[in-house]
Amino acid sequence: MIPMRAILIALALFLAAIGGYAFKEFAVARNAAEVPTSIDQQISQYLKNHPEEVMTALRLAQAKEERRKKDEAQQALDVQQDQIFNNPADPVLGNLQGDVTVVEFFDYRCPYCKRVADSLMQLLKDDPNIKLVFKEFPILGPESVVAAKVALAAHRQGKYEQVHTAFMSHKGSFDQATLLDLAASVGADRARLATDMQDPAILGLLQANESLAAALDITGTPGFLFGKQLVPGAVSLDDMKELVSAARAQAG
Repeated sequence: MIPMRAILIALALFLAAIGGYAFKEFAVARNAAEVPTSIDQQISQYLKNHPEEVMTALRLAQAKEERRKKDEAQQALDVQQDQIFNNPADPVLGNLQGDVTVVEFFDYRCPYCKRVADSLMQLLKDDPNIKLVFKEFPILGPESVVAAKVALAAHRQGKYEQVHTAFMSHKGSFDQATLLDLAASVGADRARLATDMQDPAILGLLQANESLAAALDITGTPGFLFGKQLVPGAVSLDDMKELVSAARAQAG
């Protein structure tokens, strides 16, 4: 019979190979046990003969990791509320004194962000008590970063909503010249945009948004907060309304 320690090492090895959850634990346990080749062979055979136990261990490890990330995200949300909901540098639409705040982390080149853009605007029209905070989160390459910089430069001119809507509707090239022309076509001053988008403060805001997303475990776009509830991925208008109602009930 294989000793229990060998079984634990085998499980740790399997988890390390699958997801890296137990890599350090495996290394420490294996070095301490000085496992010989014969034991390695027994471990391999055990893994083949007991797949159910291995999968159970894997599921437990994954669940533990998910709980850890969720707890850390909730802690970050509690600690950084002002930065998330009330950063004066963030573009905001809707009711600035609204009783529910919706936050969106997004990328202009993200097809899912484009898909929900109209729903977000409709949500604001249907519910006059929502504050919508935009977190520029350009993760899809250099052109996404350029688009975010231009949009934030437009915010300084009071043209953010127009430029944001134009960029979300745009399906062509996202090179800088095209974006500046597009922003100018909806009323922004092109020359001023070209200057302001280079301001280190705009890059600083993008970096701050990236740090916030990491703390909240937002790894893709769009990522939403409806009140304090984190919702990853595209959301339908009906679901948005339900999430707003839930956030309103929780706050009240």
